Amino acid sequence: MFTKPIVFTDFHHGSLMVSLLLLFEKRLGGTLLTPIGLEWHTQGFWKMWEYPDTIRQFLEPVGKGEPLNDSRSIYMCQDGSGFTYKGVTLDAFYELPVDIVIASVPANVEPFWRLCQTHPSKPKLVFQIGNDWQLQQWIAPNVMTSAVIKTIPKHIHSILYHQEFDLSVFHPDFSLPGNYISSFVNCFIDDGGFAPDYHLFQTVEALMPDWTFKSHGIVCRDGYITGDQPLAEKMRKARFIWHTKSGGDGYGHIVYKSAAVGRPLIVKAEYYNEKHGKELMVDGVTCLAIDGLSPEEIVNKILYYSEEHRYSALCRNMYDNFKLRVDFDKEGEALKHFVNNLI
Repeated sequence: MFTKPIVFTDFHHGSLMVSLLLLFEKRLGGTLLTPIGLEWHTQGFWKMWEYPDTIRQFLEPVGKGEPLNDSRSIYMCQDGSGFTYKGVTLDAFYELPVDIVIASVPANVEPFWRLCQTHPSKPKLVFQIGNDWQLQQWIAPNVMTSAVIKTIPKHIHSILYHQEFDLSVFHPDFSLPGNYISSFVNCFIDDGGFAPDYHLFQTVEALMPDWTFKSHGIVCRDGYITGDQPLAEKMRKARFIWHTKSGGDGYGHIVYKSAAVGRPLIVKAEYYNEKHGKELMVDGVTCLAIDGLSPEEIVNKILYYSEEHRYSALCRNMYDNFKLRVDFDKEGEALKHFVNNLI
């Protein structure tokens, strides 16, 4: 059984990092560390991406504060969005009694396996899966997956769970919001795989001049939203959250956070067949499915369900279904059991 485990993980994205912090630091009383310093890449122990700017973005934090311990091995860091986390250099990693190593992208599984093999403490290797990566081989003996993956070999120690987020931040507001429709898909732009759905979004927008449409994301027209509190407020301000994400999400933080704040989604339900987020989507009950509809039909459907009594029912249903499907406290106990039985 681990007591206040020291856990090392790659920094994939902020929402995943928050979920791991809530598990390993808040629930288990441990310490969660991420790599800092370019030597992680140059020595072959970090392989998430090969673009120089991206490597620096992840391994050279904007703010590297004072060390958190006397040995100067753990630093409180800050990324470009202001998110704070604990970073550790490669040399210091080998000096700490690390218990668990977590890879959250396939490219890091093999190098993180080598970290476990060469570290004096022989930490346990876990592969955290948030997307269906269509894997052909499995190296990690332990898998914690927040995506529905049907190909996990039976000999692997695994658990299916929901990535946790702060329900004191993402809470419902059942008052009637204004005529806002917002998207939070990071790459919802006029290029690439999301382009057809973005064109549809723009077409519907043009047909609804009395409504305000927003597209928020890293490269989106209305800018990136930094921090959970501003994101939750933007979600509650929206009447509907437009989430036509081609390929669907493996887990889907926007899907689950929308449900937690009681805001119905506009979706293409076909994108969520056999995906985790499908459990939250019932057309006309918790969401508006627009599969196969013309722009004019989509407008009519939005306006129909915007009538206050219908809309109020959608919001309540969305939140109630979330509470029925997701219990972070109960899953936290299951995750503790999973962690204490790593192989």
